[in-house]
Amino acid sequence: DVVLYVNGIALGILELKRSTISVGEGIRQNLDNQKPEFIEHFFATMAWVMAGNETEGLRYGAIETKEKYYLTWKEHGSETNPLDRALLQICTKARLLELIHDFIVFDTGTKKLCRHHQYFGVRAAHSRVTRREGGIIWHTQGSGKSLVMVWLAKWIRENTKDARVLIITDRTELDEQIERVFKGINEDIYRTK
Repeated sequence: DVVLYVNGIALGILELKRSTISVGEGIRQNLDNQKPEFIEHFFATMAWVMAGNETEGLRYGAIETKEKYYLTWKEHGSETNPLDRALLQICTKARLLELIHDFIVFDTGTKKLCRHHQYFGVRAAHSRVTRREGGIIWHTQGSGKSLVMVWLAKWIRENTKDARVLIITDRTELDEQIERVFKGINEDIYRTK
């Protein structure tokens, strides 16, 4: 329905449905289109795969993301139409390029996109790090803490001269999880006792 091109490269696709047809139908259509017997090759450059309608709004994932893992972008805005609001928030030129450049990782070969709270947490941390201030990003179990650490550490190393990142944990299990995530995206990490 809609393909987003940047410099001639297809980076996003949006499957639009009538308001009476579920967004899930659009997601399943995108998944079918990624099969070898359809147009699998077309999705090779896709960063964001989206489906939406005017009543349910927009859901997004990476290529081959299963339907149950598609995400919803949650951000306040003045636009009352949920689809238009999400498109304005995600697909503006600056935001889309930032999401593609700074908020996609390949975790042991699986492409992962950020959730809205991860994006806003890392963005808030940017200004605090720039001012050399501390802070806390509060998370619950399963909310993506390790990926937030990856995205923030990557940004610090790219934007702060001679930066070093030290991650201190209070549990061996969490320490091992964070090490796996960093190694899964081919980040050089040294774990000590």
